[in-house]
Amino acid sequence: MFHRKITPNAGIHSTDVGEIALRAFLSTNHEALGHAAVLLADRRGARLINSIRDGLIQPGPLTRRLRRLLLDLRGILFLEHAHDENWDDAGCFAVLDPWDPIVPEICLLADGLDDALHGAGLAPASGDCAA
Repeated sequence: MFHRKITPNAGIHSTDVGEIALRAFLSTNHEALGHAAVLLADRRGARLINSIRDGLIQPGPLTRRLRRLLLDLRGILFLEHAHDENWDDAGCFAVLDPWDPIVPEICLLADGLDDALHGAGLAPASGDCAA
């Protein structure tokens, strides 16, 4: 019945469980991540989210470009550019009131993204949100 030798197909690849979890997190939270990115980084955040969405619909494993974009999103959510004078959208950070009820939600998103990136092997584990 099965007399031919099984040969591996170069077009088939296995997907890491961490990458699957990362994709699931991004799929579940894509709208909230988009709003947070726009709130914190204005047009740059919108472009970043759109590029990430475009990269996620591509078949195959995460590309280096998409990995870099995801780390950029993490940087926005953790306010890594809040005091960076070279960051052209720094004014957006000042608009956000620390007592605004959206701040804890952004922190939860940031922590969730950080955990998902860590699980996929893209970012080291870090502390809590800086906001």
